[in-house]
Amino acid sequence: MKNTRIAFFGSPRLASACLEELHRHFPVRLVVTQPDRAKGRGKRVSVTQVKATALERHIPVYKDEDVGDTLLEALRSHGIELIVVVAFGRILPVSIITAPVYGSLNLHASLLPKYRGASPIEAALLAGETETGLTLQVMAPEMDRGDILASEWMRIEEHWTAEHLYEAMVSRAPGFLARSVREYMSGTLKPEPQNDDQATYCTVIRKEHGRIDWGETAEVIRNRIRAYSLWPVAFTWLDSKLLRVFNARPAACPGGGYKGPGEILRADRAQGIIVQTGEGVLGITDLQIENRRRMDFQLFINGYRELEGKVLGTA
Repeated sequence: MKNTRIAFFGSPRLASACLEELHRHFPVRLVVTQPDRAKGRGKRVSVTQVKATALERHIPVYKDEDVGDTLLEALRSHGIELIVVVAFGRILPVSIITAPVYGSLNLHASLLPKYRGASPIEAALLAGETETGLTLQVMAPEMDRGDILASEWMRIEEHWTAEHLYEAMVSRAPGFLARSVREYMSGTLKPEPQNDDQATYCTVIRKEHGRIDWGETAEVIRNRIRAYSLWPVAFTWLDSKLLRVFNARPAACPGGGYKGPGEILRADRAQGIIVQTGEGVLGITDLQIENRRRMDFQLFINGYRELEGKVLGTA
């Protein structure tokens, strides 16, 4: 049913890519997204990427603040038959979910029932998963508990951070979503209930979650760095300056006894800036010191001498 009138809810680039592909196959009659926000030192007003895409295609845009009677009236006036949600960032009321004749669908960035909640990409990396995926579900009042319509498996490569995984999903999700919506509208997809006994959950990420505790194991710290490479970015301090760490890898540092957690053992041009953890060592490979640009470890070593013996930790 190619003429199904759709309302699209979403905000970030993943949602924008899905909107573009969906708009190629269906008449998307309205978009709902997060409000414009002032960002940066200059407080420049920034719109969501979904809003930018919608405006380019002359699709009416509503803010999430309009969710309620205003939006219900808009759904009716635009003849909306189906709602599609991708990374909207807000739980919709039952009155909205049930308003269209064909209901509401949600694209979730995990293989449900694993990692229900607000941060499935980060949660998979925190757990050291080697696989994840995408799920299209029928929306339910309880977050991410709706029946599953379709899913697509994805490998997580060993060196990937959240940046890599997000880009992979931006590449895969639009085609998967458009294809699945077509199959849903043709009646070939049959909803299957989730097994609540297998459910796991993830929460909203806060800035303090990025703080590195060097007393943890190398594996735990590395997974934290990988998971938070987009936001808030894992952080520590070097010489009382904030040090943001975007990536790290397993390393080896032969010789010498155990050093204290956070101590820099060597600035190694092959493995990275090697740091002692509570168990094992880690090679920092992608970082940013306060008031400097982000750089790889080799450039950092060139400009920051005598690292060996320094201790990373609190300010």
